[in-house]
Amino acid sequence: MDIAQHKRTDLGIENSVENSAEACFHCGLPVPKEMTESVRILQQERFFCCHGCLAVAELIEAQGLTDYYHYRTEMPATAATELPAGLAYYDDTEIQQHYVLTDDADVRSIKLLSEFIRCSACAWLIEQAVATLPGVVSVNVQVAERCIQVRWDAQAIQLSGILQKLHTLGYAAMPYQADAQLALQVQQQRGWLRRLGLTGLGMMQVMMYAVALYIGAFADMDESHRLFLRWVSFIVATPVLLYAAYPFYRSAYAVLRQGHLNMDVPISLALFLAYFASIWATISHGEHVYFDSVTMFVFFLLLGRYLEFRVRQKVAQRVHMQSQQMPDFVEVLEDVSAARSKPLLVQQVAVGDFVLIKPGAVVAVDGELIQGNSEVNEAMLNGEFMPVQKNVGDVVLAGSINDNNPMIIKASHSFDHSYWSQLLNLQEQALHDKPRVAVLADRVARYFVLSVLLLAGAVALYWWLQSPEDVLRITLAVLVVSCPCALSLATPVALTCGALALNQRNVLVKNGHFLERLPQVTDVVFDKTGTLTCGRLQLQKVLMLADMDEASVLATIAALETQSSHPIAAAFVAYQRDACTATEIEQHAYAGVSGYINGRRYWFGQPQLMQQPVDEDNGLWLCDEQRLLARIDLKDTLRDDVEVMAQQLQQQGYRLHVLSGDPSDQVQQLAEQLSFSAWRKGAHPQTKIDYIQQLQAQGRSVLMVGDGINDAPVMAAANTSLAMAGAADLTRISADAYLLSGRLTDVTFMLNKSAQTAAVMKQNLGWALAYNLTMIPLAAAGYVPPYLAAVGMSLSSIAVVLNSLRLKRHQKVNS
Repeated sequence: MDIAQHKRTDLGIENSVENSAEACFHCGLPVPKEMTESVRILQQERFFCCHGCLAVAELIEAQGLTDYYHYRTEMPATAATELPAGLAYYDDTEIQQHYVLTDDADVRSIKLLSEFIRCSACAWLIEQAVATLPGVVSVNVQVAERCIQVRWDAQAIQLSGILQKLHTLGYAAMPYQADAQLALQVQQQRGWLRRLGLTGLGMMQVMMYAVALYIGAFADMDESHRLFLRWVSFIVATPVLLYAAYPFYRSAYAVLRQGHLNMDVPISLALFLAYFASIWATISHGEHVYFDSVTMFVFFLLLGRYLEFRVRQKVAQRVHMQSQQMPDFVEVLEDVSAARSKPLLVQQVAVGDFVLIKPGAVVAVDGELIQGNSEVNEAMLNGEFMPVQKNVGDVVLAGSINDNNPMIIKASHSFDHSYWSQLLNLQEQALHDKPRVAVLADRVARYFVLSVLLLAGAVALYWWLQSPEDVLRITLAVLVVSCPCALSLATPVALTCGALALNQRNVLVKNGHFLERLPQVTDVVFDKTGTLTCGRLQLQKVLMLADMDEASVLATIAALETQSSHPIAAAFVAYQRDACTATEIEQHAYAGVSGYINGRRYWFGQPQLMQQPVDEDNGLWLCDEQRLLARIDLKDTLRDDVEVMAQQLQQQGYRLHVLSGDPSDQVQQLAEQLSFSAWRKGAHPQTKIDYIQQLQAQGRSVLMVGDGINDAPVMAAANTSLAMAGAADLTRISADAYLLSGRLTDVTFMLNKSAQTAAVMKQNLGWALAYNLTMIPLAAAGYVPPYLAAVGMSLSSIAVVLNSLRLKRHQKVNS
């Protein structure tokens, strides 16, 4: 269908709306007289307000998605607006760099924000319709945040095609921006506060009238006064029920239309039963009214939901506040010697640009220090407030602050691919993940709701036969007191608070499964270089084995290692000579390097790489085509807090292991110094994987801690994993969490906090189940009045939230 057909003529609608009594089947607006076209949907002819809605309905019908009209709980925004011409701009590669992540050569992903997403029916339609587009790999809609995560093949479909499809469906979306998401959360918070404030005022007013009615029952209150107080209570309780409690009805209606149950179903049933029973009692001069129970129930329910919302909002705000610390503009030089700079948006900085960083300025992009020595504060990255000295040739990371002298850096990454941006992306990913234990709790709560409804029916039948006048009061109490709100909140709120506590201690949790698995850990396996040690190797000893001087040996090794970024190569940078240059350099995986110098081939690395027999397995060796030339021993220094960390973990019962590719005796010496349970030197990635699988076969649960690229497959094999600060990109992606600081004692804090989180979840679940199992029989026996049931149920939910908030408090690590 031509795009022009989607254009809506608002003037024509305004002139003829008053003559139309029928609503548009798609959007609910009045149908003008001139719109006579129809589509047969669900065995009926349906009419529409414009050609845009008609086109959307035809699209839904043609693709077999008419179940959307069964599931929806609110009318969508009209799709009859003109398609924005600017959608094609998002196909531009430079513009996409600010919003799009590339998974591989072709597959890309983006997060979109659409304010028109209102319910699960909207999510269902978007996921079903967009998934049919050729080239779309996956679609995931998050109703609560009104976000759409899309992955697509750029060779098969353009981003504008996806945006156009969403616009045609009535869910116009634009690339996600933190400011827009935060504004949406602020809007949601205001909505919660409005409802909470209205309910609080209504509850206080109705409770005053209820007290007067209860006192009057013992003081022979005049019937006209009693009737007056009841009608006033009705007037006050009505907006509370119809407006403040609306989110519960909307949620209950949505899941019922899909054939499911959630905790809002018994809530809605109890509220309407109590409300209409109270109206009938007021009209018929019955004995009991429950307007006070209705307002109290709604107030405490909203309070619990609001506390849960605020916990999640604080995590999102933390991410947003961090993103706001970056500058909008940077000063870019044409070359290193340029006297003047020009301002440029950080998003426009390209790899290779020369960026001037003045004292006190925040570094906006990663880069290599080209000119000027200074100290930088990396507290935003790792929580360490002590400045770090940066010299020419050092890497300066985005997010650090220049303390002293002006610096010029050569950008090595764009802003959106900088170290800082990657950290924020990982944090946002953690917010959207739902661990298995939370999914299980939701499923249990769903079945629990069914049990509650069946139990309420059985209780109502029993009391109808025994004491009909008590049926409503007791059934209401059972419905209210047994609502599984606390059960549903028990795990997600605790996990959110636990993740926030770790985040505040510079442990970035990438997914909820990390906190779920960490308390089960029995063994902690460490890489050595860069994890237990500082990763800065230094020359310890050179043993000469031929008539070649030490300086020439070191210069030869330095020439062979010029193309390597391995820590071993870094140890020989200082020995490079211009006159000694290697050609045809070849890297040998996990063994070493070889190359030609002045026509002669040399090999440097592990004993197995040497071309002549080597009697020892330790150290690194240099040989040429005829003989062994030298043996080189390197040393690495331990991290300052490694001994404290090892002692803490061993005292808590963890078994510690070190697996290292280093073939030297330093691995054994380190393991014995730290009293590790086991060690293995010269371990290749497959050797490490086999070692971990052997532990798992013994029923052990393994946490892998590492930093090198060769640790990435090992982390995938472990039960859970942690990447150290400064880890390789692949390792950070593979790990379940990322330690922003270089402190190994934070590993102890992380394990302790995870155990505390698990304990809080058990406490929450235990409290919720104990409360329900205790109060339901009492309510079924008639010993709990509805107002007390409302207070008890709501306070149980609030208790769960407050108990979870304890996780945010600072926990001192045992020393």
